[in-house]
Amino acid sequence: MKIYVLSAGFYQEQDYFWKEVAKDEQKPIDEPDLVKKSKLLLETQGYSIFIGRESGNLILLVTGMKASKRKDYRGRTIRNSIALIAQDNEQDEQQIRGIAVLALEGKLQNDIDSAIKEGGEYGFEVSYEQIENVIKASLQTKNSTATKPLMIGKNSEDNIKLIAKELKESRLPQKSNASDSQALVVVTGIKEQDDLKKAGVWRGLSNLGDNEDLSPYEPPNSVQKNFLSFEIPSFLDAIKKYNPQLATILIIFGVIGLINLGLSWNPSRFGRVHNPSQPTTVVLAAISPGLQYFVTADPDGKVVVQDTQGKTKNTLKTNAQVKSVALSLDGSYVVTGDETGNVKLWDVTNKKNIELIRNVNFKHEKAVLSLAINSNSDRDKVKIVSGGADGQVLLWNVNVNVNQGKGEAKIEKLYSMIK
Repeated sequence: MKIYVLSAGFYQEQDYFWKEVAKDEQKPIDEPDLVKKSKLLLETQGYSIFIGRESGNLILLVTGMKASKRKDYRGRTIRNSIALIAQDNEQDEQQIRGIAVLALEGKLQNDIDSAIKEGGEYGFEVSYEQIENVIKASLQTKNSTATKPLMIGKNSEDNIKLIAKELKESRLPQKSNASDSQALVVVTGIKEQDDLKKAGVWRGLSNLGDNEDLSPYEPPNSVQKNFLSFEIPSFLDAIKKYNPQLATILIIFGVIGLINLGLSWNPSRFGRVHNPSQPTTVVLAAISPGLQYFVTADPDGKVVVQDTQGKTKNTLKTNAQVKSVALSLDGSYVVTGDETGNVKLWDVTNKKNIELIRNVNFKHEKAVLSLAINSNSDRDKVKIVSGGADGQVLLWNVNVNVNQGKGEAKIEKLYSMIK
């Protein structure tokens, strides 16, 4: 069984990278191809679990496990990921299922955290012995025949328990073709259940979709037998590979061009207007700092959040004309500014507005034209900077209670042209 660990060090140059961990050595490597393909169905920045098979191999990928003490140079909690790739046989499958059960029960995170220490040339060192002990001590699973119906549901505690119980008792579905790639188990956050259905996932849980309980589904006729086919190469991917700075510049200019096109649109310049009753739509757009998510907004208040792979799409509806929009690093928060001067924070996962309770009565008197947002890894602290047509720049330090849908906002005036 091959072991791969993703983590990071404290310093800026010790960014996230993968290590292949063996008994005698551990070395930095490019992201393994099978890991790269498996991630397509996951929200990797959050706690996610994937089991799949390809060409005689099984993979277990667990992402987004929080380190208990280690933080990066900006004070952000480091998140660890582990990938285990084994032969697709009965013995290795039992171990894969046993470790997956530990992950589903929330026990694997601490074991992996304790096996990764700060230090070394690359900022972290991995104890092969500790991870090997986790593998050896994994639950002894049984080998009953797996139930056949494909099932999908909400990523909830009850549904997670059901899948954990099934993995303890039953084998994974047997492959129909040795060359097939199959996405077997997916437990993740901001991913559409429809995408899991298209991949023919055997057991799938996500936060986006209509299925609450873990229930059977009929896959589409065109079900993707190979989950790898969800990777759609793009021009941007190629640019990012060879010149990440150029990719960023192209995105920025693309967004600026899109905004300018909307602002300068004049139907009379392009001949006859065939449907004058339709209003002109001005599109605003922003991309997350990590280049994984983007958000668009129209002046009627419709806000759409998507990932750059085109797999996640979430729609929010405001009640005023949107003038500015920004997106957090992990795509979980959106902030909008409208023509009346209101700043609104949105929880994308739950599709709801976070009510901002202000400590002072600072507000924009005119339209909010510019926004920036940043949140911590626990999603309970958010910083927003807003700039308005009234000449004010405000800093919002928000303590968020996601469950209550409220946030205590301490507002500071950074700059003002108002006398």
